[in-house]
Amino acid sequence: MDAAEKWLDVAQLIKPAEMCNPKVDELSMMTYLSQFPNAKLKPHAPLRPKTNPARVRAFGPGLQPAGNSVGAPARFTVETMSAGNGELEIIVINPNGAQEPCEKIFNKDRNLTYSCLYNPTMEGQYKVIIKFANAEIPKSPFVIGVKGMAGDPSKVTASGPGLEKTGVIVKQKTYFEVHTKNAGMGVVDVVILDPHGHKDTTRPLVTKKSDDLWLVEYAAAGEGLHSVNVFFAGKSIPSSPFGVGVAPAVDPRKCYVTGRGVQANGIRVGDEAVFVVHTAGAGDGELKVDVVGPKSAQEKVRVKKIDATTYECVYEPKKTGEYVVNVTFGGGHIFKSPFMVEVAPAKPTKIRVYGPGLEEGVSHQPARFTVETNGQTGLLGFSIEGPSQAKINCDDNGDGSANVSYLPTEPGEYAIHVLCDEEDIQGSPWMATIRPATTDFDASKVTAKGPGIGKDVLVNEPVEFIIDTSKAGRAPLKVTVLDEDKKPVEVTVKDNKDGTHVCRYVPRKAVKHVVVATYGGVLIPHFPARVNVTDKLTDSDKVKVKVSGPAFDVPVKANQPTSFTLDCSKAGPGNVAIELTDANGRDVPVEITDLPNNAFRVSFTPTTVGPCTARVLFADQELPNSPLRFTVEPGDLLPGPGSGSGPGAGPVDASKVQVYGEGVKPTGVLASLPVSFTVDATKAGTGDLDVVVQDPDGNSIRPEVKKSGDGKYFVTYTPEGDGKYKIPVNYGGKPVPNSPFSVNAAPTGDATKVMFTDNAYKEAPVGKASVFKLDPSMAGEGRITCRVKNKADDNVDVDIIDNGDGTVDVVYTPQSPGPYDVDIKFGGKTIPNGKFTQQALTPDEFKRRQDEPDGLHDLIIPERVRKFGSAPPGAPGAPGTVEGGPFNPVEFCLPVGPIFSFVGAEITTPSKRKYRPKVVDKKDGTVAVHYSPTEVGLHYLDVTYNDIPIEGSPFQFYVDSVAPGRVTAYGPGLSHGVCGKTCEFTIVTKDAGSGGGLALAIEGPSKADMNCVDNGDGTCNVSYLPTAPGEYIIVIKFDDKDIVGSPFKARISPGSDLQTAHVAPDGSGQVALKIAETDLDSLTATIRYPSGKEEPCSLKRLDNGQLGIGFEPKEVGEHLVSVLKNGQHIPNSPFKIYVGEKEIGNAGRVRAYGKGLEGALANELNEFYVITKDAGYGGLSLSVEGPSKADIECNQDAEGLCRVRYKPTEPGDYVVNVKFADEHINGSPFKVKVGGQPAGQVSEKVLPARSAPDTVHVGSECELSLKIPSTNVKELQAMVISPSGASEPCDVTELGNNEYSVRFIPKEIGVHTVSIKHRGIHIPGSPFQFTVGPIVDGGAHKVRAHGPGLERGEVHAPCNFSIYTREAGPGSLSIAMEGPSKADVKFQDKKDGTCDVTYTCTEPGDYIITILFNDQNIPDSPFKVHVSPSSGGRKMTDLGELQEQGCQVNKPAAFTVDMTGTKGTLVARVVAPSGAEDEAVVQEIDKDHCSVRFVPRENGVHKVFVCLNGLPVAGSPFNVMVGRVDADPALVQASGEGLSKGCTGQVAKFLVKTAGAGSGALGVAVDGPSKVKLACQEVPDGYEFSYTPTAAGDYLIGIKFGGNNHIPGSPFKAHVVGETQAGKLWNEQSQVVVETVTKSTTTSVFSAAQLLHDADASKVRSEGSGLQKAYINKEATFTVDTSQAGHNMLLVGVMGPRIPCQEVSVRHVGGGRYTIIYRPEEVGNHLLVVKWGDKHIPGSPFHIVVV
Repeated sequence: MDAAEKWLDVAQLIKPAEMCNPKVDELSMMTYLSQFPNAKLKPHAPLRPKTNPARVRAFGPGLQPAGNSVGAPARFTVETMSAGNGELEIIVINPNGAQEPCEKIFNKDRNLTYSCLYNPTMEGQYKVIIKFANAEIPKSPFVIGVKGMAGDPSKVTASGPGLEKTGVIVKQKTYFEVHTKNAGMGVVDVVILDPHGHKDTTRPLVTKKSDDLWLVEYAAAGEGLHSVNVFFAGKSIPSSPFGVGVAPAVDPRKCYVTGRGVQANGIRVGDEAVFVVHTAGAGDGELKVDVVGPKSAQEKVRVKKIDATTYECVYEPKKTGEYVVNVTFGGGHIFKSPFMVEVAPAKPTKIRVYGPGLEEGVSHQPARFTVETNGQTGLLGFSIEGPSQAKINCDDNGDGSANVSYLPTEPGEYAIHVLCDEEDIQGSPWMATIRPATTDFDASKVTAKGPGIGKDVLVNEPVEFIIDTSKAGRAPLKVTVLDEDKKPVEVTVKDNKDGTHVCRYVPRKAVKHVVVATYGGVLIPHFPARVNVTDKLTDSDKVKVKVSGPAFDVPVKANQPTSFTLDCSKAGPGNVAIELTDANGRDVPVEITDLPNNAFRVSFTPTTVGPCTARVLFADQELPNSPLRFTVEPGDLLPGPGSGSGPGAGPVDASKVQVYGEGVKPTGVLASLPVSFTVDATKAGTGDLDVVVQDPDGNSIRPEVKKSGDGKYFVTYTPEGDGKYKIPVNYGGKPVPNSPFSVNAAPTGDATKVMFTDNAYKEAPVGKASVFKLDPSMAGEGRITCRVKNKADDNVDVDIIDNGDGTVDVVYTPQSPGPYDVDIKFGGKTIPNGKFTQQALTPDEFKRRQDEPDGLHDLIIPERVRKFGSAPPGAPGAPGTVEGGPFNPVEFCLPVGPIFSFVGAEITTPSKRKYRPKVVDKKDGTVAVHYSPTEVGLHYLDVTYNDIPIEGSPFQFYVDSVAPGRVTAYGPGLSHGVCGKTCEFTIVTKDAGSGGGLALAIEGPSKADMNCVDNGDGTCNVSYLPTAPGEYIIVIKFDDKDIVGSPFKARISPGSDLQTAHVAPDGSGQVALKIAETDLDSLTATIRYPSGKEEPCSLKRLDNGQLGIGFEPKEVGEHLVSVLKNGQHIPNSPFKIYVGEKEIGNAGRVRAYGKGLEGALANELNEFYVITKDAGYGGLSLSVEGPSKADIECNQDAEGLCRVRYKPTEPGDYVVNVKFADEHINGSPFKVKVGGQPAGQVSEKVLPARSAPDTVHVGSECELSLKIPSTNVKELQAMVISPSGASEPCDVTELGNNEYSVRFIPKEIGVHTVSIKHRGIHIPGSPFQFTVGPIVDGGAHKVRAHGPGLERGEVHAPCNFSIYTREAGPGSLSIAMEGPSKADVKFQDKKDGTCDVTYTCTEPGDYIITILFNDQNIPDSPFKVHVSPSSGGRKMTDLGELQEQGCQVNKPAAFTVDMTGTKGTLVARVVAPSGAEDEAVVQEIDKDHCSVRFVPRENGVHKVFVCLNGLPVAGSPFNVMVGRVDADPALVQASGEGLSKGCTGQVAKFLVKTAGAGSGALGVAVDGPSKVKLACQEVPDGYEFSYTPTAAGDYLIGIKFGGNNHIPGSPFKAHVVGETQAGKLWNEQSQVVVETVTKSTTTSVFSAAQLLHDADASKVRSEGSGLQKAYINKEATFTVDTSQAGHNMLLVGVMGPRIPCQEVSVRHVGGGRYTIIYRPEEVGNHLLVVKWGDKHIPGSPFHIVVV
């Protein structure tokens, strides 16, 4: 008190004696203490020094009183971590008083230790003096007795893995033992030399375990030959030094396994379970494979080394049950090891599966296989497991077989499961290797034809087919033919070197065969081909032989050669035989020529006039229409020998020309499609061919004529329109027989569905291409044709270009001014508006016309123009469209990265079609995405940057057709936006009537006032300004009904990615307005820019007390500010504001300077200045990013000078960003090197004495004393549940000072459960376990700590928490506290099993509280506590009103923070009951008040953390109750042997009964020597859990329900015996979270089955950013809606590149909606699986990119 009066000016208003009196006057005491908060320290006050030698610690054998001997090295360690800065000095004095040398080496480790060594030279008493900062440390000087009798090193031996020549791995700890039995007195010393002879790179740790045993541990720092020198009593032991070869580091996690033998399901008894281990890149280690079968039986494994890094492993399971496959490399488990394999009994099956998709494939290309049931009945199913989701498609062939395809999107190994009655068939799963996608080949362009793949072929007859790969790129071709038993049939494949291959095989059995052909591992189209091999042809095969040719198409002349063709390509293999007889019954010689594709030409020359008969046999069977008949007409006589005439010689004879083909048939020709015919002049001599095609209007069409070289011509033409065409054919100037030919061209397709995709104009410039863009995609079969004529009625060349995306460009170039008549047709019919005249103008006249006010004149009516991608009314691709109603185009403006080529976009329509929209770089860090819709409904836009989804992606938007009488809405503001920027959309109400009027509402993370402007044309523009990121719900109603698509969901992304620390001084233009109103909440304001753009702006109270607005001027001119109250203008509104050129923000005029931009020091304020004078109005943005968060302080004066000070806490490289008006100033970003020392931590440790409570007996009073702040006895309820389940209330008595006594009288012996609730919610730590009778299961896991002091604190104010140790039994308690300042910790033992702890801190910041019981952490220890600066007794916020109003899920909640007298940046975050963390929005109300706003997504207590300038404010975190909580952990019971004991390799089970406890999140965590496979199964009364430990030891099983509340008895300790299989020396944790449903004890198994019967996983909906991307060590969130999916369990799992995600929380928030939170721990691609029961929900498994 004297010191306080002297140095703090605190008057002694009370005497010390009075203060110690229990009856002291409380008011006097309070008056005295009230002086301290405002007291200020005087200069030169005696402060505690920063350097404290008393905190230096020294230990080691070299400081022990006994055990050291002459000549033997004496080692010890000095630790200086908590002592501050100072020099270490060591003095060793021998018995003669002389000083001896001591070696001192600084280890540069976290604890700032020194390794010290001295060698005693004589017998006697040594003194070691240790000084730090010139002061001796505690216990110095150390007195050491040195004996002269040195031991005998020849009797010392050493052994262990650390001395072996091989097996030691770099940076992996190893050990060896030194045995000194009978060796006498001495100390073991070890020196390890690395390959370079250095002895300080690897320091061993030598520990004396007993008088005769020493343990040496070390971890070699580098690879190579090391020399391990072992000394005893200063001399080498036998065999020392030891040569140890240190191998390179082995990383078993880089190894992986492929193959069927490690699949969880599918292996059956007797199978050869094969898998392959790949060790490439994992280092040089030893592979060990261990398979443990049922009952821990070891299975024999054959391991074969295929190459240096590949091993094939085979085992054959003999019994059913679970097998554990352990694969280790270099002593550690490889990726995903151990593998759990469930072996089923052998079960033969008739089902046969074959196809390339079972073995190989290429990503993004379908992989196919075939399943044949062969009469076996059962429910057939398929499952594909692999690196990506693979969509499965199954086509039933109707013959007991099915073609199955799946589409993998990532390379890797896939497991193909074929199931019958939900069970893998024999041989399943098949393992397929999917290679990366490539553009080298395209199997879809491979074609095949020929009888060998026809339906029927003959047995023992060679058969062929041809595969054409000429258009498919280069890849290996593989052809396989299988008979009915799936045995291969020999196939020969001949490469013709032109891209075609002839495949030939001979079927030997008259059974069904299958032909499989793959190209590059991908099945080619129309394969597999099923071929029926028979011993005779069927009638249907005979019908498939087609006969055609001149002998039947044109008159046959006597003595003139003719022919016909037999096409047998569809009839299978077989030989052809012809019997041709003339009118006299005589045989006519024929010549049969083989043609490609199983066709034959029959040539003959008839000599007799009259009827001829041709009998045609195929495969020795006569055709159904055989015999064929034709008539021979008179002709020329055959020339005599030596006449010299013949084909092609002599005079031209046009009568001998034959014309045939589809192009000259009277009917069958389709307009707009090319058609051909043949002109055969082989017998007509040499002459000129002239072919003309005339359309119905008499216009000529230029045909294409190709000469084959043998006297034949092939003519192709395209009839542009429908109608009759005339085709005159002249040869040698004379018409050929039947010329001119008359052909009727029929229309095709639907020309009315061809639409223009862009406007066309009546004017066009001469010399430049005129382009008409058309979309014929909805018009069906047909093509675009066009004819353009100039004023001279001459045809103009027209190019028709197919763009490859369904659109067509019609292009022509006018060469002279004047009118051009254009006629565009499709399928022979003119398209809508396709016939018009375009005026060609000179270039000068065209430009002048463009510049005129009227501009160019539209040629195409706008209502008939559709942007590409839209669908015409009623088109198949546009469900729900209205007749005549086009779609409004959609445009997004999205922020992305700086590299435009990294941006990708894809739109998914309601019909699951995929479109690539147009993406335009706006050169400002954003892109514009343009899309013209084709369908009505909900669309998804996925936008990626560098293959990673951007913030908010995928975006949702609803498309509706625009039609009179319907109210629709469109625009970017309905789907997306950027925080702090105006979002806009348009509502169309044209011809909709008055109805009940238009109603708008918006709800989201922040208040967003809407502004609606009527355009007077049946539309209105709506804008709103979101100030916080998140999802906003926009409701649009007309006549009290939601319009189509309402409510809309808009995702608002953050305006910029804030760095480690950020501050944005208000640099906007502040304009005072003459406003008499005082209530800001009742006013809204908008500002209209000179350009006409209008957006909301914020009203605020300026420094002069007036009301005004703040905005960033971006346009020069007059601005109008409208201020409304209840929708009406206030007086003087609108206000006029003029902005000049100099007032527009210009970052180029801003300058920054100062030492803080050149260099800085950690934990000190570093300063620089920013001058914004003459730079106009704009926001100044400052951020500092680097190794630590840096608090930023910014002060700006009226002259535009801004002083910036920042304080980093860790040294390193930092980046300082300075922006003005959203642009970097000159020199920004600045790179700053921060030096200095890191922030130190001060620790305080308390070892309180506690007494174990007395044993309580039945009938005696039991009492719990608890400190519960901020409550009263009326708000507390206590209940005790006895071991038999009986419950009764407890007596609660208030003791004063926030202390309460809970009493009850037990009637039974055993464990009782005491529940204590405050306003219906369990207090922290409740329910408590209370044992009546002797305590059996004690230990650290039974200790509970709770209280506000474990959550928050305030400097110079006592912080309290309680520790409940009653159930832990006897033992010692340790409390340690570490943080920015030393904490004054006080401990009080209540003698009833409870202890109160009070601590006081002098510095704000984060503190770590560690609580140990018997040197073990208690549950949840260590605790992290935020200690805020002193509030001076002032409450900055009051949550009373918020709690009284009641908070609801998905409804905004807000409270106010009083900032009076404080300056700085306020930030807030919210932690939900499930642990999900989200940012809260902080919005300034006025200069003294801010609002904190958030939207809770769960029921339960939320913690709101509020920080000012990086430090928690007083009272933070604040507890906010949302909704109601019906989960009661006190009513949950756990039972089963698995909670107390287990055996390695065997399944341990326990049951958690939640019946009657309500619904909530049930979390189970198993922590022990090995990671376990934790499984959960729902049972009628709760949930059954099972786990399989692989290592012996103690496992802690924690069970929590309804949040962070342990159930009675939790955590449980299970002692596991058996051999350690996992080989790990540290604890690992496995956990699972189940969202329970309300259960009652009457629920039956039958009723549960009925509940699950209506489950439909396809109706589950999911959304949230956590489905696309996540950040390492940060929580990612998404929601799942099962309200329409029936009843079932929701199962969620996340798998990373190497390890599964350790923390996954599933929480039911009501109404069938779940919130899922997970925290990834590694970077890379993750697989997120979400199942409803045992079925994947749509989209699952999801692929997550973690960055």
